[in-house]
Amino acid sequence: MDNSTEKNSVRDFWDRTSCGEVYAKGSSAEAQYEAQAKTRYELEPYIQDFAHFAEGSGKDILEIGVGMGADHLEWAKTQPKSLTGIDLTPSAVHHTKNRLSIYCLESKVEVADAENLPYDNDSFDVVYSWGVLHHSPDTPKAVNEVFRVLRRGGVARIMIYNKYSIVGYMLWLRYGLLRGKP
Repeated sequence: MDNSTEKNSVRDFWDRTSCGEVYAKGSSAEAQYEAQAKTRYELEPYIQDFAHFAEGSGKDILEIGVGMGADHLEWAKTQPKSLTGIDLTPSAVHHTKNRLSIYCLESKVEVADAENLPYDNDSFDVVYSWGVLHHSPDTPKAVNEVFRVLRRGGVARIMIYNKYSIVGYMLWLRYGLLRGKP
């Protein structure tokens, strides 16, 4: 399978159901987004300590892989100098824009490819990505792009799952074994 075929497969998979969408329960969009965020931060309580969202104030921030926008909303609340978010899938971009509009917050959110970031060198003070870059067919290229757009003295906060990690086993247990799909 070539890189473009793999990338299309990844995009199509995540475009069908954004990560965490299964937790978006409620009678309104706001209630659905709140339920999704609540569950996200209960299942992975270390995200907020890792991200250091409060340090985003006054900085140029890029989030790679916005998903349903829970983390992006947290970045937006800190009043960054600029906030940009990308995702390979139109559905994630739609969810994130929707979520931000509910709170009257803004960001430049667009469909883009982590392996080919559409930004100049040295554009961001913070580049953040939680559990995304390892889905790229060429993860080293995506990581190189992170460092290309990161300013000198900036910080990259990148989490990638390892197949043989506690999180990997937890996800396999929840979405594989317990659903009869080992």
